Amino acid sequence: MATPTKRPRATAEPAHFLNVDLEIEGRATALAALVAVLDARLLLLHADTVGGRTRAHHELKRQTSTVDQTLRALLGVLERLPAAARRGWRAARIRDFNVGVQAGRAPHASEYEIAAKTIARVAAQGGRIVLTVYAPFPRP
Repeated sequence: MATPTKRPRATAEPAHFLNVDLEIEGRATALAALVAVLDARLLLLHADTVGGRTRAHHELKRQTSTVDQTLRALLGVLERLPAAARRGWRAARIRDFNVGVQAGRAPHASEYEIAAKTIARVAAQGGRIVLTVYAPFPRP
């Protein structure tokens, strides 16, 4: 009779901030200049054009440690857009700053602060802050 092998025990990953994705959607022709600039200045995660509409997801090329720092860095890119890209930003139907959080079984609660000044800058850009919480990994 063979001895059963022990499965390695998975460690519980704690809840933590992942990143902020900048998500835009709109008419492909209106977003072309914007997407080109964002592709050069940010990391392109995904982009597709279907039925004349483009949807693109970008994030910073280098990770920051907090939600607020990440939002401020993305806002810095947007606030320095050239005129054609700025028109594309204003023409976008969706302008989301999607905050990703990995849920965990510990700690019981986690807080991720966003300064009022940062929220005001997002609003001034016509953006929305969206929160995505990913389920904790299944128990082994």
